[in-house]
This record gives sequence, C-alpha cells and structure tokens, in this order.
Amino acid sequence: MKKLSLLLFSFLVFAGLVNAQDKGPKFSGLMFGDYYYITSNHDATQTNLQAFEFRRIYLTADYTISNDMWARFRLESDPTASNLGNGKLSTMVKDAFLDWKNAVGNGDLAIGLQGTWNINMAEGIFGYRPLEKTIQDLHGISASRDLGISLTQKFSDAFSAGLLLGNNTGNGDSFLPGQTTNTGQARYKSGYLFLQFIPTSGFTILLDGQYSGAPASKYAKTGDVIVNYATKEFSLGAQGFVNAIDHGEADGSTLQRNGISLNGWVGLSDNIRFVARYDSYTPDANTKNTTIANSTQNLIMGALDFAVRKNVHIMPNIEYTSYGLSGSKADVLLRATFFFSF
Repeated sequence: MKKLSLLLFSFLVFAGLVNAQDKGPKFSGLMFGDYYYITSNHDATQTNLQAFEFRRIYLTADYTISNDMWARFRLESDPTASNLGNGKLSTMVKDAFLDWKNAVGNGDLAIGLQGTWNINMAEGIFGYRPLEKTIQDLHGISASRDLGISLTQKFSDAFSAGLLLGNNTGNGDSFLPGQTTNTGQARYKSGYLFLQFIPTSGFTILLDGQYSGAPASKYAKTGDVIVNYATKEFSLGAQGFVNAIDHGEADGSTLQRNGISLNGWVGLSDNIRFVARYDSYTPDANTKNTTIANSTQNLIMGALDFAVRKNVHIMPNIEYTSYGLSGSKADVLLRATFFFSF
C-alpha cells in the first residue's frame, strides 16, 4: 500500500509542478480488458475458467517544457505485473523520461525509463495490442521498457535509425555494476538498435535487435524483422525473430528460440474490421517437442473490431493455440474485449 501511495503522490507532485508553469501537462489514458472463457486448455485446471478482467490501464502526463524538450510520466496497472500482496490491483511506473529534440544534430535524445523498439515499434506498426501482445512480448523474449539513454535520428522521410543503451532491468530499479536483483540474479546492460525504411506511403520495413552482455561466454541476442503494408482499407504484415541465450540450457549449451507472426485486418464497413493473426513459435530449437515447455506453439486468432465511437471499441475474438507435443490438448480462449482511451 505504501508503494501505491508513493506512486500516486509522485504523479500528483509532477502534475502540480507542471501546472505551475505557463502551460499545464496533457493528460491521457486508456483501458482495455475482457470477459473471457477458457473452453479448453492443455492444463486441465484452467479449463472452464471465466471472468472479467483488466489487462492494461494507463494514466499518462506529457509536458512540453520548451519547443525542443518534453517529458512523460506514465503509470500502469497490469494484473500480471502490478498486483499487491493481497491480489488487489496496484500501479507501477511505466515511463519516466525526458526527450530533447535535435540534441545531437537533428537527432532526438531521450533519458530515463522508456520503451524498447523491438516491442513498441511492432505494436505501433501492427496495432491491436488490446487483442494480444506482439510475438516477442507474448513469449517474454524482451522487455517493453528499459532505463537508459537513447538517440533517434531521422535521416529522411524514408529512413530513420536509433540506438538505446539500457540497464536490461525492464521497469525495475537502477543499479551499479556488480549489483544483483532482489532475487540474487546478476544484471547486465543491453543495447538496442533499429533501422526503419518507408519506401512508399503505407509500406514499412523495420530491422531491430538487442544484445545483452554478461560474463565471459554468456550473452543474449535477438534479431527481428518486420514488413508491413497498410492502407485505409486493409493492413497486412509479417514479423520474424531469432533469439539466442548462451548457456541457456541446463547442459550449458545455447538456448535458441525463434518465431514468425502474420498479422492483418480488413475493413468490412466504416466502423467494422475483421482482424486475423497466425503465430508459430519455437521455445527451444535444440530439444523441441519433448515437453510442453519446449514444444512448438501455433496460435490462430480471429476478431471483429466494432468502433462504437472514435476511441471506444468492442472486439469479440477467439484464440486457438496448438502444441507440437503429441497428445497435448489445444488451448481455446473466447473473449469479448473492450478498449477505450481519452
């Protein structure tokens, strides 16, 4: 409870300080969640579970300090990451950074807790995060945030690039070299890079990657590519990644993970879209399909997106996940997802 009170107090102090300036902050927020029903699951204890749930709540304050500088402070409530000890919803700091435009030539410099590109740029390209996480985020390949410093450069309308150096701590606290987390695990800095090319309107090619260093002969590295084409009537895209963690297996060998995701939507009318997605994910390329944990997974998702108002959407959807392990039951999840923003 003390942590929650401190976060809310910090947010109010931030709001009060910026309100004391000539221009106050711009507040925004969003919420999405579902009524879900699990009709089948590889884990029999999950079958027939049903409930209402929130999956994300944001409250954001953006403040323009000057023509070339702005700041963001964002709180998030996420049942998977920010519950209190008694199970009640809590909040955590999602973003807290300063962005300095044209700080290095015409490159923008950001300092603080900020989004990582291999998660957030994919979300922006494909959309429909309220329906499901992107394939990397869904399987925990990389964190969506890191604490560090980044430089983003737009070389032309068609080409941009960026470099982020961070602690590799996600939304966790900062640390000094050699320190460990509260679970005793060592932490090591990460580097993130993206190259984006937009040859024509609506067509996007994104290359991005992450490298996390550690002791000698220990590393984690990820490469990712996205190709997407979108118009007002439809969108179609693909994402593929490879990930390697040295000494990630019990015998000291390299853990190799990979996946591909096909995403798309088509407009059925002015306020209705059909959304579809297919994922194929391999959590362990060396010993796959010997247990549920390392078996290949194939996800099929279909949804209807009803835009009730500009910022209010109702999206009935179904997810079907099959596993490569012989005899394993498929997961079938039915949901009525709601989303609204302000």
